[in-house]
Amino acid sequence: MKTNKKPKVGIFTRPIDQGTSGSGSHLRQLVNHILEINDRFNIVLIHYAKNDNEIYKKASELIISMNPIIATPKLIKENFDILHFSPLTILSPMWLKTPKKVATIHGGGALFLPDQFSKLKILHSQIIRPYYARKLDYIFTVSKTTKNLIINHHRVNENKIRLTYNAVDDDFKVYKEEPIKTKEKYGIEKPFIFHLSKYSERKNPWTILNAFKMLKENYRNLKLVIAGTGWKNQEVLGFIEKNDIKKDIIFTGFAPRQDIIDLLNIAEIFLFPSLFEGFGIPNLEAMACGCPVITSNAFAIPEIVGDAALILNNNMDPVELSNKVILILEDENLRKCLVEKGLERVKSYSWKESAKTVLNTYDECLKI
Repeated sequence: MKTNKKPKVGIFTRPIDQGTSGSGSHLRQLVNHILEINDRFNIVLIHYAKNDNEIYKKASELIISMNPIIATPKLIKENFDILHFSPLTILSPMWLKTPKKVATIHGGGALFLPDQFSKLKILHSQIIRPYYARKLDYIFTVSKTTKNLIINHHRVNENKIRLTYNAVDDDFKVYKEEPIKTKEKYGIEKPFIFHLSKYSERKNPWTILNAFKMLKENYRNLKLVIAGTGWKNQEVLGFIEKNDIKKDIIFTGFAPRQDIIDLLNIAEIFLFPSLFEGFGIPNLEAMACGCPVITSNAFAIPEIVGDAALILNNNMDPVELSNKVILILEDENLRKCLVEKGLERVKSYSWKESAKTVLNTYDECLKI
């Protein structure tokens, strides 16, 4: 007797609960779009503690122990057809035999910038994740650059990897009216260049600050606005005090999403010279808001931005960064060209298409 029972898929959603900007945002959007178009699978969201995130009202949820050994009996009882790990970590119960297993893998910063990661994370990136990756049925990743890393470093067959690009949320767009209230909120009165990140050496803060110090020699009215936590540390505050640029830099601290969109709409330029990105969604968000972008040549960034941004040749050179800022400030045609290309580039990426890829891969998985 045939049954119409839908295959059961469990998606691990811890990054959504953690609210991480990269992997958490990716997974939140991907799951939302999967749930919106799915009619083939019984989707269950697996995480470690109840919370009030709206996403858990859209699908069944399963609360398990973070200890994978303790969680195993509960997962076996659920009789999943597929488990989707996101991320793939030592906590992933890879020893379960029955379900097919897939995972989302982002970047690999610890392999390229080991001095900025703990020994445990380096061990995970070098040994644990590659070992687990080879045992998966399929892998999702956000760029061709990361796909090549998984093929060459993790030694995974190319045919097992599917691309699920990030995309820009619909509320990142060009506004017709200037957001006066946001300018007043942060005391912004003059033209400014903008950077967004939680303070980290990986985001290349000293190149940004040194470039701005050089720019102030000729552009006295120019301001630098930095959104994100951790920037008001002793080193940064000491630097700006020493170089007499304290009055020219605005640290917003954590900025609400709407404020970030407003700032991207009115900034002269968005700076993002990050030293490693598996995708680099802030670049596309800036483009979607009509803001010209200067970014780095690190890892997947050139693949994602194409010719819609100015890309640094030497990511650590503040002279090059300041010169590229000057190019855009003084060449209106270049500015318009970057804005137009940026708005077009954003259209290349779609959450719905990535969600379709995931669902189609689930189908393939069950046929193995």
